[in-house]
Amino acid sequence: MFFFFCSNVFSAEKEQITISCEGTLYREYSNSQANESKFFHQDLEVSIVSGRIYWVKILDSSIWYSMKDNYGKYTKKSDAEIMGKLIISDDQKIIKLEAPEDFDNDKESGSIVKSSFRSIIKSRLSLINGTLSGSFKYEQNGDAKKVLRTTYLTYKANCAGINKLLAAIDKSNTLPNELDIDDNEIIPASSGTGFLISKEGLLITNHHVIEGCSAIKAIYGGEEFNSKVIAVDRRNDLAIIDTDIASNYAFSISDVDGQLLEDVIVAGYPLGKKVSSSIKATSGTITALAGLDDNYSEFQTDAALNSGNSGGPIINEFGNVIGVAVSKLIKEGVDSFNFGIKVSTLKTFARSNGIDFIDPNKKIMKKKDLGKLITEATIYLDCWMTGKEIKKLIANNQNSQKAFYSEILN
Repeated sequence: MFFFFCSNVFSAEKEQITISCEGTLYREYSNSQANESKFFHQDLEVSIVSGRIYWVKILDSSIWYSMKDNYGKYTKKSDAEIMGKLIISDDQKIIKLEAPEDFDNDKESGSIVKSSFRSIIKSRLSLINGTLSGSFKYEQNGDAKKVLRTTYLTYKANCAGINKLLAAIDKSNTLPNELDIDDNEIIPASSGTGFLISKEGLLITNHHVIEGCSAIKAIYGGEEFNSKVIAVDRRNDLAIIDTDIASNYAFSISDVDGQLLEDVIVAGYPLGKKVSSSIKATSGTITALAGLDDNYSEFQTDAALNSGNSGGPIINEFGNVIGVAVSKLIKEGVDSFNFGIKVSTLKTFARSNGIDFIDPNKKIMKKKDLGKLITEATIYLDCWMTGKEIKKLIANNQNSQKAFYSEILN
């Protein structure tokens, strides 16, 4: 089973393949005593999204070498990411890997002098013959001015797991020549929903809707409004943002949490503008007073939630917000497991940040009036992100609540 967090528009088909390569490393140059390396091993984790190589991570790299009569081992376990580019030349599928300069600090054995280690890696992983070849430049500095030792190594290794990687890439009908998102480019990457709690543009949404955004644009009345994050609650997945929106409508907040079997309406922008730019509303009931694993800051509803609903209001027949849409549970044979954050949790978060809500409505609202409130006070949110941030979130998608617009992945 897994959670589908409903902040954004389209989920990506994603696989992570581990490649294990073993071979020989040769010392081509060193201004210390030259020694032949005996053994080279490297594990690479390759992140595939919709047929693209999006990230490569070094899981483990080990080098056995001989030095006179002694044996030693240099082991590097690194979270350093390497950008991978798939290139096709003469029917040869090659993943070109290039790591940026990587600095680590450590202390020399028996010395109080700190050393700076710099490694520059360039590799080519062939998907046709299953080999990894490349170079490894290693510099050790005793201080900022003097290079104590420079070593230039080359390696060639046979890799296991290539067939699985090749199959994952070949699922795509089009293999891109290279990643086409620049690290510094800022683009619209995902969407979510927010709702007005004041007529002066103050909004509530989920934290994961605005996480990693370089800019958050609120769409209201066909216009874009820039937004400023006021406060976040990462644990309970809530955020307060401020905009310049001026509206005649805003949601009131219930004094009490929703009750079992109470009727509710969920409003938002599921699947974003890809379906249509108009607000969507679904109805249902509260089916449980706790979320997964007895999380009593959430409740469960059978009102449908889909990608793009996150951060939207869950309201009762009085038009009062009783929860904030957050996620749904997806498992084969399981349906209608959707979750909202309780209004009591929201109110505690808001009060701690000096935010007051509109007093709750005491009269049942006509459906026509509910529809007007939902239309005027539920806001579409566009998350603009840098290419670098997008790649990081895709690479760590197993820990991320983000999904992305399909044009980023196609």
